[in-house]
Amino acid sequence: MLANMTLSEEQKKMIQRNRERALEIRRKKLVDAKQNQDGASSAAAAAPSSDDGGQKRKATSSMTGTSVGKRRKREDSKNDSDNGKKRKDDNTKHDEKHNSDECSIELEEFEQGASSLVTKSEAMQMYCLPEGTLAVCSYVEKENPRRKGWNMMKLYDRSEIRRRARARFGGLDGLIEERTKRKMKRFQKDLEDTKDIFKSKG
Repeated sequence: MLANMTLSEEQKKMIQRNRERALEIRRKKLVDAKQNQDGASSAAAAAPSSDDGGQKRKATSSMTGTSVGKRRKREDSKNDSDNGKKRKDDNTKHDEKHNSDECSIELEEFEQGASSLVTKSEAMQMYCLPEGTLAVCSYVEKENPRRKGWNMMKLYDRSEIRRRARARFGGLDGLIEERTKRKMKRFQKDLEDTKDIFKSKG
């Protein structure tokens, strides 16, 4: 019965609102990117006309500070254990990839500032991916913070999960629509289950 249901007006309005919200986020990101680019161009153009000596001293000081900071990081990382280093490297790779994706891909509201790693349940609920697809995705393993001694948690790369989900459902709008449909299906199923409970009690 649920499979043959058509979208109600409320569901259509919800899909439309989500679509408008996503477009607004994208518009803001484009405006911010343009402002940053204009600011960088203005700073580059103004640099030669200002106090060259001061600018050179600042640049040298900044470069020296950066070099010292990098050297300290390298020394600190040498003191880490092999396992610690591996986890740190994995996290850094994921974060760099995630940050790169955030700059070039339109994100949904729940993805803003989110971790670069996704749990299995989030991948299935928010990105609507089945277990078969997750089986071929790359992942890292970490200890379960809530249950010490349990099996290692599998955490998936958010950018890969996002890419596969959008490809599967025809883009961002298709993914939002699919997620909304599934939420409504779950709601309808819960409603039917509730009705059955009351009937059995009666």
